[in-house]
Amino acid sequence: MTLTGMDADAQRRKKRTRRTGSGSTPARTMEKVKKEQDATQLKISETSTRINTTSKELNRQLSRLNSLNADIEVTQANVGRLRSHIDSIGSQINVTSDSISILEKDLESLRRAYAQAMQRLQPSVRGLNNVSFIFSSGSFSEAWARVRYLRRFSRWRDHKAQEISSTIDRISERRQHLTGLRHAQDKAYRRAEQERATLARQQEESNRIVRDLRKEDSQLRAELARQKKQAAALDRELDRLIAAEQERITREEEARRKKEQAEAQRRKSTSPASSAPKEQPATRTPAPATPLSGTFAQNKGKLLFPVAGSYKIVRKFGRRPHPTLKHVETDNAGIDIETSAGSGVRAVFSGTVSAIFDQPGFGKIVMLRHGKYLTIYAGLGSVGVRKGESVKTGQNLGSLAAADGHSILHFEIRDEKQKLNPSLWLR
Repeated sequence: MTLTGMDADAQRRKKRTRRTGSGSTPARTMEKVKKEQDATQLKISETSTRINTTSKELNRQLSRLNSLNADIEVTQANVGRLRSHIDSIGSQINVTSDSISILEKDLESLRRAYAQAMQRLQPSVRGLNNVSFIFSSGSFSEAWARVRYLRRFSRWRDHKAQEISSTIDRISERRQHLTGLRHAQDKAYRRAEQERATLARQQEESNRIVRDLRKEDSQLRAELARQKKQAAALDRELDRLIAAEQERITREEEARRKKEQAEAQRRKSTSPASSAPKEQPATRTPAPATPLSGTFAQNKGKLLFPVAGSYKIVRKFGRRPHPTLKHVETDNAGIDIETSAGSGVRAVFSGTVSAIFDQPGFGKIVMLRHGKYLTIYAGLGSVGVRKGESVKTGQNLGSLAAADGHSILHFEIRDEKQKLNPSLWLR
C-alpha cells in the first residue's frame, strides 16, 4: 500500500472513531435513550404517587384529628355536666341529711313530751279503769266532767300518736331518698371517671397525631394552601351562580313589569269612547313566589338538620386556629358534618333547586333557594334532584360520598352572598 493510500485509510478510521465516539465512552443508542426516558418517567410517577399518598395520608390524619377534637369537646362537656350533676347531688344529700337530723330531733321531742304528758294527765286513781274512774265520782256533774276529760285525753293521745307515726314515716322516706341519692352519686362518679379516662385517651391520641403532623410541616402547609385554594374556588363559583341568578330574577321582574304595563295600556285603548271611564283597580301579576323568605327567617334556630342519625360537627363556622400549625388560621364558610358513610342528605327547608355542579375538593354540590336565602350541600356522591325542582322540608337531595368509613357534608347558609353561621339556624 502506498503512503498516500495508508493516509487515506487512517483518515477513514478517524472519521469512524469520531462518529462512534472517542475514548472508552460508548455511543448512546436509541434503545438506551428510551430506557433512560422510561426510568425518568418511572421516577416522576413514583414521586407523584408518593406525593399523592402523602397528601391522602395528611388529609386522613387531619380528618381524624378534626373528628377527635370534636369528640374531645363533647367529652369535656359531658365531664362538666357530670361534675355539676355530682355537685347538685351532693347538695341534695346535705339537705336531706340535715332534714333527717331535724326530724329525728323532732321525733325525740315528741316522744319525750308524750311520755311526760301521759304521766301528768293519766287519771290520778291508779288501778281503776275508765268506767270505775267515772263511777267513783262524788256527783253527777263531776262524773260528766270526768267523761269529757277522758274524751279529750283520748283525742289528744290519738293525735300525738299519729304525729309521732307520721314523723317516723317521713324519716323513713327521707332515708330512702338519701340512699337513692348516694347510689346516684356513686353512679355519677363512676361515669365521670369513665369519661375522664376516655378524655385522657382522646387527648393522648390527639397529641400523637399533632406530633406526627408537625413532622410533615412543609407538606402540611402545602396541603393547607391547596385546600384554601379549593375553598376560594368554591366561593367564587357560588358568588358567580348567585350573581347570575340575581340578574335572571331582575330580568324576569322587569319583563313582568313591562308586560303588566302593556296589558294595562291595551285595556285602556280598547275601552268604548262613549262609555264613562270607570275606575279600575290596579291589575298586578303576583311577584315571583318568595313566601319562603320570611318563613325561612322566622324559623331561625328551628331548621331541620341536613343529615339524619348520629353526626358530629368536625369543623365549625368562621376563622379558627389550625389544629397543628402555629400562628395559622383556617376559615370555614359553613360547617363540616361527619356522619356514617354514604348517608343521605335532606333539605333543611322547602325551596327550589337553584344549581347542581361539581367542584374539586367538594364533590357534587346542590344549592337550594329559599326566597333570598340559600342553603348549600357539598360532598355528595350522587344527586337525586334536578335543577329548578321544588323540594319539601326533609326531602332527600342525594347521598354523601364515602371515604375512610365515614362521610363529610360541607353545609352553608347564605343571605344571598352573605355567609351565615349554620349552627345558629339549625335545631
